[in-house]
Amino acid sequence: MAKAGDLIPAREAESQQQISALLSWERLATRAYSDNTRRAWRADWKLFLSFCQQCGATSLPADPLTVREYVLDRIRAGKKPATIRRYLATVTRAHQAIEVIDPCESEPVRLALQEMKLTTTARQKQARAFGRQEIAEFLKSAGEGLPADRARAILCVAYDTMARRSELVALDVADISIALDGSGSALIRCSKTDQQGEGASSYLSKETIHFLKIWLEGAGIVEGALFRRLWGTTQVGERLGASAIASLYKSVARWVGWSARHVNEVSGHSIRVGATQDLLSLNIDLASVMQAGRWKSTAMPMRYGENIIAARGGMARAAQIQGRNTADSASNPELEASANQE
Repeated sequence: MAKAGDLIPAREAESQQQISALLSWERLATRAYSDNTRRAWRADWKLFLSFCQQCGATSLPADPLTVREYVLDRIRAGKKPATIRRYLATVTRAHQAIEVIDPCESEPVRLALQEMKLTTTARQKQARAFGRQEIAEFLKSAGEGLPADRARAILCVAYDTMARRSELVALDVADISIALDGSGSALIRCSKTDQQGEGASSYLSKETIHFLKIWLEGAGIVEGALFRRLWGTTQVGERLGASAIASLYKSVARWVGWSARHVNEVSGHSIRVGATQDLLSLNIDLASVMQAGRWKSTAMPMRYGENIIAARGGMARAAQIQGRNTADSASNPELEASANQE
């Protein structure tokens, strides 16, 4: 999280003991949570702190009514329920850190969340899928040189492992194993759904190993970070940051000819979404999709592939059996008569 001075101005501190408790917790949390998690807390807390300052309210400890008004303000700002709950989780975390009563557990905040359920949609905007078809096109047309080599390797590893941005850039050379047949595996040491760091092994195709070898040999990488920054077209730097992944995906989308609107919908999750949809389109069972993407529940893979699942659902099969998907079904007299009666 941010430094205590960022989190709680001295004028708002109930006591010096609170500041000391927050600093102590911050030191303990530094290695307990990922950099991305702590960055998210920092950004979320600054939003809450700014709201409190505008209202002239105390941020820590916060009054339940202040937090309730914050929830309503975020609803009016058009934020999705999942985002608002994340904001509240950050507020909770700060209060737990200094061991004071969590205002998010109060009745005023609970009622605000109930109001949120009735007035907003929980549906999250989904990243545009970027799948095998687009990747294959890029692999054939990207040309030569380190930037193209790195892009090919990243796309292939991202697709095979269905890795999140943070998982992808955290990979080291030592995490890659190559089998006798030329395929391989990547050890995802820690992920969003594996906070204990037990790790999971993901399959790598022969094609992926091929492009990985080209990248590593060209970049002169034999140990440490698998994917590195590039300065110009020849200088290899430190480990690639997670924020660079979405930019790379957008660049590839432009390369293969996507429109500006579609490129704008690409995010660091796009290959994860695309791979999920590809697997479901190939009739890969849901349990295997979950294993490939390291999901603990069916919620996200079903969300990513909902259109594909719907196209194979009960009504889709009924339409096929009833002949409602034939070329002349729209002009079928029996169907028209049935529609008129309704």
